[in-house]
Amino acid sequence: MKHLLTLIFFTVAIKMASAQTAPCEVLIDSLKGKYEGECKNGKANGAGKATGINSYEGDFKKGLPEGKGKYTWSNGNYYYGGWKSGLKDGKGELHQFENGKETLITGYWKKGNYRGEHENPYLITNATTDIGRVQVSKVSEGEFSISITVESLNTTSSISSNSFQTSTTMTAHQVTRGQYVSKSTAAMTNKEVTIFRGVIFPFRCIFNFGTSILEMEFYEKGGWDVIVPINK
Repeated sequence: MKHLLTLIFFTVAIKMASAQTAPCEVLIDSLKGKYEGECKNGKANGAGKATGINSYEGDFKKGLPEGKGKYTWSNGNYYYGGWKSGLKDGKGELHQFENGKETLITGYWKKGNYRGEHENPYLITNATTDIGRVQVSKVSEGEFSISITVESLNTTSSISSNSFQTSTTMTAHQVTRGQYVSKSTAAMTNKEVTIFRGVIFPFRCIFNFGTSILEMEFYEKGGWDVIVPINK
């Protein structure tokens, strides 16, 4: 019995020592050095802190920062926020220091790249039920314009009818944020194209097409193309 207890004691001690010395890998080169925290299958997983040339403290998954965490560079700059697969992803804030002054960038990141102060570059805040699926695409980075194309989905209406003409015409608009320099309109058979040029972003506007209403806000600078289908 005494020999059995001694054997059990040494077996447990060996396993504990092995667990304490087992390596827990961090896959980012700049963070390799020292790791303290949770581990799974030989990789940092869960809450932990890695210190190498730079340091990171927060959530890990399969050896990479994922979740929430703070990454600090050797020069003192740091980012705190969301991570995915070792890259900045989601909401966060980047603190940069130069000549004793701090610069703060807040907003959203995707795959390590800064997207802007808002998660989405635009937002549809209101649309009446007769408006179909609005298609929005960014067509230019340098041209600050917004093109609104309104078209009718009702092919049975008479082109000459008042209801058809009104539904495919921008009858009014109200800018509630930002401004623009000029506006032009081109009417076609079953649609109308209105272009706002020299737009200052962020830009928010209520567009009226007869009794149909669409309200949008654009956060990201550039040239935008919007197609508004109306079921009338």
